[in-house]
Amino acid sequence: MTFEVVGLYRFPVKSMLGDEHDRLEFDASGVVGDRLWALRYPDGKLASGKHHQRFRRTPGMLEHRVTYDGDGLPVVLAPDGAELRPGDPRIPERFGEGVELVRAGEESHKDVSAVSLVGTASLRALGDLLGDADPVDVRRLRKNIVVETDEPWIEESWVGREIVLGGGPGAEPLRLYVTKRVKRCVMVTQAQPGLPVDNRVLKTLTATRGMCIGVHTDMVAPAPLALGDRVVVR
Repeated sequence: MTFEVVGLYRFPVKSMLGDEHDRLEFDASGVVGDRLWALRYPDGKLASGKHHQRFRRTPGMLEHRVTYDGDGLPVVLAPDGAELRPGDPRIPERFGEGVELVRAGEESHKDVSAVSLVGTASLRALGDLLGDADPVDVRRLRKNIVVETDEPWIEESWVGREIVLGGGPGAEPLRLYVTKRVKRCVMVTQAQPGLPVDNRVLKTLTATRGMCIGVHTDMVAPAPLALGDRVVVR
């Protein structure tokens, strides 16, 4: 059975908005440039939409969108139009004394896995559980790859299997190993441009899906991936 890639997303700064892409590069750590940067407090905790031993909940994260400039540095686009780059003195003024925009070092800024994935049928099924006419908006879930599927939650059956994405004549495919379901947190409920606060999302996932939607994957072999590429489950 084959599937098709219909969505590709990259988030340069942890817990901030990213962009949808027609094509993405991958390396051993996942999507090139994904969650490569984060806001870091003087105590070492990273700014996030949730509290955790590694993270500090920081209001307003999802009001900021991030792109990369021509030199490969992140540009944080603030709601008031300001453009913030690493070392900008306005960053601690906005987020707190001593806060810096820092690149990941030996410890990754990612929570769990190299790459996350979800199927479109699961988005529709969650919309149905919420009582909505439309699928849940994938922007709430912050996945890297969206795959066109017909059966809700089918991607969960891929846990423990390898998936092969893209490739073709003369080109090696992207190969990922599916490790486990993605357990969601309060981030999925929070407002962002075009999406209001919606506490139903996490409550419904908690009541019906063990708080999970989508799957985590580890890198087996990196390669570029584009919209329309096929996905084969081994």
